[in-house]
Amino acid sequence: MAIKPSILIPSTVAATGAFVGGYFLVKELNGSNHKTIKDQLGESLMIASDSSDKWDARKQSLSSATPESLVEDLKSIKDNSPSGDKIKAWCLSNASVEFKDDKDMRYLNVRTYCTYKVKDKLSKAVRDQGDSDWATASNKVKTPSSGVILSPAMEKVKAELTKDSPNNDALKNWCKDILDSMYENDSNFRDADSYCTK
Repeated sequence: MAIKPSILIPSTVAATGAFVGGYFLVKELNGSNHKTIKDQLGESLMIASDSSDKWDARKQSLSSATPESLVEDLKSIKDNSPSGDKIKAWCLSNASVEFKDDKDMRYLNVRTYCTYKVKDKLSKAVRDQGDSDWATASNKVKTPSSGVILSPAMEKVKAELTKDSPNNDALKNWCKDILDSMYENDSNFRDADSYCTK
């Protein structure tokens, strides 16, 4: 929509008020306050060129979702032969939708079905839950190498591992929870890459 210059030029009468009004009009029309879901999620969002197995994994998650947890168009995909390609197309379309707040169902659906999991981004293979050598990984937390500063999350795991009645599965349980959470390039991801991999 073209804006006539006269809208933006304040008259000599009430110049200040006209300028402020014109400023906000331009700001609104330019959409400078329009933040999208993509803006909110950033590098956590999957991209179209990602391998089909990642999109197929999202299909499996969607298949087990409860209807009341889904927006109507995603519910329609779930009810009509969902596929990785359908979910990908839905994700690409909805990433550009305006971000309202972190409780908005559409945002939550994009966050759940269109983002990387921590395990997708690890530099090494994930240590299986049934791996017999979790003790080695746990020892890296209990007695960190010289110069290594544990994150707050790992300090909590260390406390569980070293208390009078130690919880020897503390690290394994933490890894189980974090690996399926949304990827963010933060201390949780770095901990997972260090302590949840082989």
